[in-house]
Amino acid sequence: MSIQEFVVIPRCSIGPIQLGMSREDVRQILGPPSSVQDAYEKWGIHFPNRDHFFRNAFQVSYDRKLRAEFIEVSAAEGYLVTLDGIHVHTSAPDVLVAAIQKLGDVDTTLREYPLNMWFPTLGLNLYREASEHDPFATIGICTAEFGQQSDS
Repeated sequence: MSIQEFVVIPRCSIGPIQLGMSREDVRQILGPPSSVQDAYEKWGIHFPNRDHFFRNAFQVSYDRKLRAEFIEVSAAEGYLVTLDGIHVHTSAPDVLVAAIQKLGDVDTTLREYPLNMWFPTLGLNLYREASEHDPFATIGICTAEFGQQSDS
């Protein structure tokens, strides 16, 4: 069994899933989701429709027109996630961050920094739970419009 590689291209795609892709197209490529979260409002915040694949390790959130607006991937068996040839979930964090910073700066003003690292010009987020020395648990990319309150 070969391991599938999902290449991260900021503001574009993770593996075969592209930002802007329809929910139907995502499901056609990845198969039926392992779980689904319907959109809801809570605390005045809109939480989008979201599909979870590969036992929830690969998540795709959709805008109100059901187009992919955020893709987030955790490590899981069966695939490897890379960015610029670097293994996202197993490489030394400083190596991964240095490679990404060649493309765009990290926002060091976030309260959760350096566990949660946001690269605004790239629409890219890295997250880890415990220590700034730990590998990153997830990587996510989003559209420029992600998170905006709009009916468009």
